Parts: sequence; C-alpha cells; structure tokens
Amino acid sequence: MFLLLGEKVRTRSSPVGTHTCAVCKSEQVFSDHGETLWFAVFGLSLFPLEERAHYWRCENCLTAYKPRELEQPSSVPLVKDVVIYLLLGYDQQEQRPLADEICAKVTGFDFPDSEVRDLTRDIASGRLNVAELVRRYASSLNAIGKQQVIEAAFLAAYACCDIQYEDRLRINQIGSALDVGLEFVTYAIDEARRQKNYGIRRLPDIRTEV
Repeated sequence: MFLLLGEKVRTRSSPVGTHTCAVCKSEQVFSDHGETLWFAVFGLSLFPLEERAHYWRCENCLTAYKPRELEQPSSVPLVKDVVIYLLLGYDQQEQRPLADEICAKVTGFDFPDSEVRDLTRDIASGRLNVAELVRRYASSLNAIGKQQVIEAAFLAAYACCDIQYEDRLRINQIGSALDVGLEFVTYAIDEARRQKNYGIRRLPDIRTEV
C-alpha cells in the first residue's frame, strides 16, 4: 500500500483581551497566535511534531510580541543583536550612533548608548551566540518582525560596505535562522531600498571590493 507521508503546519488564533500596544501607544485588542508542525498522512494531520511559532499580536498594527511581554515588540531585541553582530563583523563596533539610527528607523524604538556598549561587549566576548539567539526567538516573530530583522541586517551591511556576494550571504544566513526563504529575504531588502534605505548614512571609510 502506498502511503503519502509528510508534514503540515496548522495555525490557531484566539482573543486574549485588550492590552497596551507599545507601537500604537494605546489600548488595543490582542490575539494569541500559534503555528504547530504536524505529521500528516494523505494530508490528514495525525500528531504534532513541534511548535513553530507562538506570539501575541496587536490586531490594530499587527505587531507581534512575546506572550505577556508587551513592553516592546519581539523583533526589537533581535534587531539590536543582529545590528551589533554585523557591525562587529565589519570592525565598526564604535559606530554606536549608527546602531541606534538603524534600530530606530526600522522598529521605532531607541537603542541607548549604554545598551549598545553592553551588547557589543557580550557578543564580542562570545557570551552571546547571535545565530542561536535568532533561531531560538524566531518563533515569537510574525512576518512583519522577521522582515524588520532582515532589513536591519541589510542596513548595517549597506552602511559599512558596497554589498558583495559574501555580504548578501551573511544576510541570507540570518534569514535562514529566521526560517524564511531567499524570496522573503529579497523582498525585505527591496522594501528597505524602496524606503530609500531609511536615509541611513554610509560610513565614510566603507569597504569597496575591487
């Protein structure tokens, strides 16, 4: 007997009442969203394999938050991690105003100088593995949040260099850790370009490949 085996993602959504949205800066209706990967036979879901996503969403602006953690969107910490990680990779760890500018333009949230300094120290010392952090917390992001993380990665690279193959590869790897495909990464980069790269300044000593 031939069996058609595979996997299937099932989504769920339920209301969780009214809460203050840090983006809308007002009381809004929130919902609990989840995505679970199921083992399927002939397209029929038999049993769950793993939870792929779980977040609360503001139904006004569609921003995703970690459940019951509504001080800031779940994308903001990952945007900060990725920006510092890339600036370190380009040996631009002293560009703290640039890190704040990228975070503020992409997410609307500030990146205080003291926080930039502490995060730079932790990532440079190896105490924080950014790739692992992105994989671990990707489940608390929706598509909007993942797009913000990729746009921030692109802007950090754009500010530091003329984008070449290896630079795009770094951004693609972040997309892979977020569990999105190359088409999504390309879309996010194109959106940043359509926003005229958010007016992010390029560093005067940017690296240019010959």
